[in-house]
Amino acid sequence: MKLTTDDIEQYRRTGYLILRDVLSADRIEQLQMAAEHFEEIARGLEQSSSVIELDDVAGRALGEQRIRRIKSPHLHHDDFAAQLRDATLLDMVEQLIGPNIRWHHTKLNAKQPHGSGHVEWHTDWGYYPHTNSDLLEIGIPLDPSTIENGCLHALPGSHLGPALDHTENGTFVGAVPRGSFDLDQTEPLVLNPGDISIHHVCLLHGSGPNRTDGQRRLLLQGYAAADAWPIMAQHQPSDWPEWDERLVRGQPTTHARLDETPVRIPLPVTAALGLFDTQRLMNTSHFPEANRTNEESS
Repeated sequence: MKLTTDDIEQYRRTGYLILRDVLSADRIEQLQMAAEHFEEIARGLEQSSSVIELDDVAGRALGEQRIRRIKSPHLHHDDFAAQLRDATLLDMVEQLIGPNIRWHHTKLNAKQPHGSGHVEWHTDWGYYPHTNSDLLEIGIPLDPSTIENGCLHALPGSHLGPALDHTENGTFVGAVPRGSFDLDQTEPLVLNPGDISIHHVCLLHGSGPNRTDGQRRLLLQGYAAADAWPIMAQHQPSDWPEWDERLVRGQPTTHARLDETPVRIPLPVTAALGLFDTQRLMNTSHFPEANRTNEESS
């Protein structure tokens, strides 16, 4: 399956795509079973580990700890490793960012029933700027991703705008200020298992809490052009063999291609926190439910 000319034009114009029936039912079932492997491990955890991040709000509500995020699942399960190198997906990625492709990250975000699970409005570029913006994210839903259970929403065309401020009161909080854009102009990315989404690294996006009785799991696979070089020290290669092993297609390079995408350095920070804990530093959430939850937990 290849992207059409219209697909590519839409991606360039809006910053995202929704593609239907890309993955088979068998493949989705394999990924669901792989996710359940981590859920079994999580049941024995009293606190988050280096791989499994627990949802403390959902845990309080349900009387148990539940997964909020699995970090780098492709490093810990063969099925996720295979999905990262799926030829169908890489064909699409190549059409958008070129033939030399490096994986940047994977993560599986889970929104638990009646939990927190919201993600404040932000751009991925705000967290990890590179020398050029040929980076993108593929979203693979393991459950239906709906407005009610907190699907991704995006602001079309926002990837073409200026670098957005992700600070509050002089500190990096990993989200843009409330009221800095028009929510009425945003669009939901509603997906069923088998569908995928693709979004540009500079696209403004966020997602609300899960208001349903079932969980919502979304596998995210980030890719970068091999000549897109990370600017921040924590993303720089420390081991050349390992860095070259991140190449999933094409040839490695030490050439850093520069483009004119504006950059705001994600500093200063108060500590090395993950996305969810960083965004909790915001005084006021974009989501009213989250503000009530924060007040109850403070």
